Amino acid sequence: MILSLLKQKPLIYFLFYLTFIFSFIFGENSSGGSLNDSLIMQTYQDQVGANLQNGIMFFIETKMVHSPVFYIIKSTLENFLNKLTSDLIFLTLGFLIPIIFYSILKKQFRQLDKNLLFAISLVLYFSPYLRSSAVWATNDNLGLLFFVLSLSKLLTFTKKKDNSLKDIFLSFFYLIIATYIRQYYIIIAVGYVVLLFTKIDIKTFFYIIIFNSFLLIPWILYSYNYLQFNSEYAIKGFAKPDLTFGFLVFFTMYLFYIFPFFFQSVNYVKIIKFYNDKKIFFFIITIIFILIFFYYDVPQNEYGGGIIYKIAQLIDFKLFFIFLSYTGAILILITINLNFKNLLILFLLCIMFPFATIYQKYYDPLIIIIFFGMIKSNLIYENFNLKKINFTFIFVYFLLFLVSANTYYLKIV
Repeated sequence: MILSLLKQKPLIYFLFYLTFIFSFIFGENSSGGSLNDSLIMQTYQDQVGANLQNGIMFFIETKMVHSPVFYIIKSTLENFLNKLTSDLIFLTLGFLIPIIFYSILKKQFRQLDKNLLFAISLVLYFSPYLRSSAVWATNDNLGLLFFVLSLSKLLTFTKKKDNSLKDIFLSFFYLIIATYIRQYYIIIAVGYVVLLFTKIDIKTFFYIIIFNSFLLIPWILYSYNYLQFNSEYAIKGFAKPDLTFGFLVFFTMYLFYIFPFFFQSVNYVKIIKFYNDKKIFFFIITIIFILIFFYYDVPQNEYGGGIIYKIAQLIDFKLFFIFLSYTGAILILITINLNFKNLLILFLLCIMFPFATIYQKYYDPLIIIIFFGMIKSNLIYENFNLKKINFTFIFVYFLLFLVSANTYYLKIV
């Protein structure tokens, strides 16, 4: 029934854009941090707007982990136009992300019903983090926008028989821009290089390395100066890694975002079959998580960790959190094809944020985009192909998440 309602795509986009306008007018802050980030970063924006060189040094000297590039762009827009017009531009750019994601889905799943793919793309409009970043003009959405543009070009290159090298260079160009806005996209660039190694000749591969190295020179120089000035802070402060905790959080994020697409009674039989075929994998993962439960102290952080981590803090914290992390790890085994490409992508996605505090916004809606845009999953594809997807459940699930986020942060404000 829902798929039949999705044929009027322009009308649906218009209605969703209206929700963005309403959110802008009423100041939606469903991520909890976008409003605060916007207020804090205004000082930094004013600094780079007044004097570029001094502003960049202000970022470094005050240990600001955000890249100054977005705030240079934002300051320039506001100076040439005005703040309201600039904010509406960033609002619209955030709105465009699911539209580009839809084009990615059409390239990735050429044989599937376009209305079904359109429905998947609309899920992104329920993201509290995409919406809040659009409303408060933070740097998250602009980085994500260039990432989805990059992924779209990458798929154009890999999916077409008559592919053009222009597409692959454009893909890296967009990804490097995303890296200048949000530094963690450099990890995705590493993944691109590894995955393309066997798909292009050595001469082209060499040109790509030179091309990327040239584009990244300013980024490398800035990162070098930042680390020199803040070496102790970078090692012992915000970037103090806890890889075990990072993996546990990632597994809960995967469970939270991918479970709704997997939730079907028909998958029960597939789970049993998979278990019988892959008992050794289940056994190894179970042993690992038992050891983690008995020998690892899960950090009790006031901030970050994601929704499952927050819920766990309200009940039997360690048991609940590790059990759902374990469930997320098992879900990965069940839903993805176990090959080098998929495991590499998920590993890179997991280590993108080696911080002491990991916020849910880092993975929302990035994990959905990467799962459907880069990961190969025969199980999910088969469910989609047979139209055994409960979109009513999916939309209600993510709508409830959005409503709950708004309600929660309205209360604490």
